[in-house]
Amino acid sequence: MDLEQAHVNRLLRRGVIFSILWLAFPFAANAQAPPTQAFRAWARDHAHPIASVDDDSHGDADLHALNNIIGEARVVAFGEPFHGGHEPLAMRNRLIRYGVKRLGFTAVALETCLSSSKLLYDYVLGGTAEGDSALKEAFCYGFGDLPENIELIQWLRAYNSAQPPARRVRFYGIDLSGQYFPYAYRSVEAVLSFLDRADPDLGRELRKPYADLISVFRSDKYPKLPTAEKDAITGRIQDLIALIRRKRIPLTAATSRDDYEWALRQAASAAQDDAFLRSLPPEFDRNAPNWWEKLKPSEAWDHNAEMREVAMADNLLWVEQREFGRGKVLLFAHDDHIQTDLGVLGSPSRPPTGPWRRIRCAGGYLRSALGPDLVVIGTYLGHPSGYPPPDVPAAPDAHGVEDLLASLSIPRFIMDLRELPGSGPLREWFGLAHATGLDAYTIFPLKAFDAILFIDTITPSPTPQKP
Repeated sequence: MDLEQAHVNRLLRRGVIFSILWLAFPFAANAQAPPTQAFRAWARDHAHPIASVDDDSHGDADLHALNNIIGEARVVAFGEPFHGGHEPLAMRNRLIRYGVKRLGFTAVALETCLSSSKLLYDYVLGGTAEGDSALKEAFCYGFGDLPENIELIQWLRAYNSAQPPARRVRFYGIDLSGQYFPYAYRSVEAVLSFLDRADPDLGRELRKPYADLISVFRSDKYPKLPTAEKDAITGRIQDLIALIRRKRIPLTAATSRDDYEWALRQAASAAQDDAFLRSLPPEFDRNAPNWWEKLKPSEAWDHNAEMREVAMADNLLWVEQREFGRGKVLLFAHDDHIQTDLGVLGSPSRPPTGPWRRIRCAGGYLRSALGPDLVVIGTYLGHPSGYPPPDVPAAPDAHGVEDLLASLSIPRFIMDLRELPGSGPLREWFGLAHATGLDAYTIFPLKAFDAILFIDTITPSPTPQKP
């Protein structure tokens, strides 16, 4: 597994990336016994078994429940409980295949960097012929090492090759360019590379004055800059956005409307990276052992995680606007990004260091913008299998949501939480706060998700071994 990816996984489990707002949490997670008998009775008609996470040979009848769950929604957000698990990734790919063929999906958006995803966008549309190494590098945070991601890209390209342009499925990344890793400069570099192609003279003119910006526009240098230098960088990024907008007509004529719109969004992504970096405290040092434990509460640090959530939501809304009238969008990201309720760092069974925190997640921003045009499907699991230390996810909490879902003894199923009875023990149970069992998070399922996918066993993605 890529070292960056393994590090991200550990940060996710420690609750760092999604942490926000040092606030005393006003309630304890639900400790009452689950309504097992009532759930089993209800589930007989409402839990829809999934035959396989990756095998289409038996047909797709087991996925038909998605038709009603998704309905007329324009955006479907599908989550994974942690990164790097094979079954959620394989199920995502199967859901995409079904959605493209049966439900009118025309775009796929993943939790990977927006700026570098332009290469993947072009590739699936048949515009380039990249090798696997280039495709892997176009994913961020080591996600290119997950074979399920490369399989998805290859399937989209093969599918599109037989489709007219209007029906080809597009691919987007919607994340920041670097966040805690030192890669934010890649968003600015992507814009300059576009200008090199569209207007070589302008590209050469801008390369020199932006070279010093690129050298410090990264998480290991930017936080330590004096405020005046940060202000200057922010101003120059805004100048770059203004220039791209002002030269829309000649830049579009020299390339294409599609390329121009991507360049403008990559410039906007540079502004998102800037906002994220500005919210990092000066003492941030990712290379320090257990760096997250050394940072004390501050307004800048508290706001940091939300800067990423806002960026992801805004980028997804850009995708939705581009696809409006074409078809539906499938967003795939961590459950803690897509959930529509406050993300809560803290679990009675595995409390974090210090007070509990709460964060407004990307799903909440999307719900505010899209309302019923958004459907959110979160994933729960029974238990992880095959994970060697130290990357093994924690086992689910006893008497939690996972325990209740597992009581059906169905290996995989999907259910619509909106079909729960209007009152009674089931609605009360799913409306209460529950520890997720995987990370130190607490979730109100009814507030967080419209539907739940349950997978009894999740195994590691067969990532290639590094030499």
